[in-house]
Amino acid sequence: MSLQEEQFLDSEAQNPPIVPGPSKPVTRSATASANAPKPEIELGILLKFIKPFDGNREKLNPFIYNCQSAFSLANDIQKPILFKYILSQLEGRAESVCSIKEFDSFEQFVEFLKQQFGEQKHYTHLLSELQDSKQQYNESVNNFNLRVETCLAKLLTEINISIPTKRKTELAGRVAAMEDLALHSFIMGLQPRLSQVVRCRNPTSLNAAVNFAVAEEKLLHNSGKKTQSQSTNNDRSRTISHKDTRTHDSKQGPRNDQSRSAIVCRYCKNVGHSIENCRKREYNNSRRPANPQSQSLSQPRRITYIVDEDDQSNSNEQEGLDETSNENNLN
Repeated sequence: MSLQEEQFLDSEAQNPPIVPGPSKPVTRSATASANAPKPEIELGILLKFIKPFDGNREKLNPFIYNCQSAFSLANDIQKPILFKYILSQLEGRAESVCSIKEFDSFEQFVEFLKQQFGEQKHYTHLLSELQDSKQQYNESVNNFNLRVETCLAKLLTEINISIPTKRKTELAGRVAAMEDLALHSFIMGLQPRLSQVVRCRNPTSLNAAVNFAVAEEKLLHNSGKKTQSQSTNNDRSRTISHKDTRTHDSKQGPRNDQSRSAIVCRYCKNVGHSIENCRKREYNNSRRPANPQSQSLSQPRRITYIVDEDDQSNSNEQEGLDETSNENNLN
């Protein structure tokens, strides 16, 4: 081996060749995504996120959420215009309160809205309100569920704010406890018949309990309609029968009155009086000559007695005494 070959081998041993390792393939999509700019959304689409706000506490959280969503999608040029448009959508009390204050940033505006129109109740008040929730007489299941879920959302927001960042592991347990409490409050707050049916189903979530309650409410509503229609038909039949009775009585009434008023005299054949009260009959009877038979009837009858001789002598003596007494009376 020559001297040059030995030097080449020594140099190769000291500096081994670098073998390239497996490299990741570079695709067109990765290159395009790395170089593509962030897509911009038109300002008109972002403005559709913003709805009017009048200071109602129930609408505060949705309004803030929509504003934050639109602000996160806007670019640096669109954000000032979008913020001015948000301020122009304030109405009523919200407009009067915010018009006297100047805001340096959108975040300051959101905090001001929370302080002025946010929920001021303490955590314990919200908890008590959830436990005391009851379904009203004419309130539907969906409306009652909306009140329960609104109170639950306020509680969860308060829990999320009150727990510090280092203790976020406790958040899941407290959220689950509040959801169980909301389920129990919803079931016990339903009307007695609905509550009994839902408890028999043993729901494991608030959504399942709401579905059971809504289904039972529809059944009760349909059965109530059938009962109401039956009672309405019965009332109509009673009303019709009552009208028929009144009509029959009204038809019979004039007949009775006519039979009472249609009195005909048997003497003069005129209507309105009887023969006993007929003046024509009385007049004719007064003009008619007296009947001799009637005169004989008016005179007293003579009664003839047959007596014996002794009785006759006694009667003669009695007659003499009567005559003597009469003469004395005359004297």
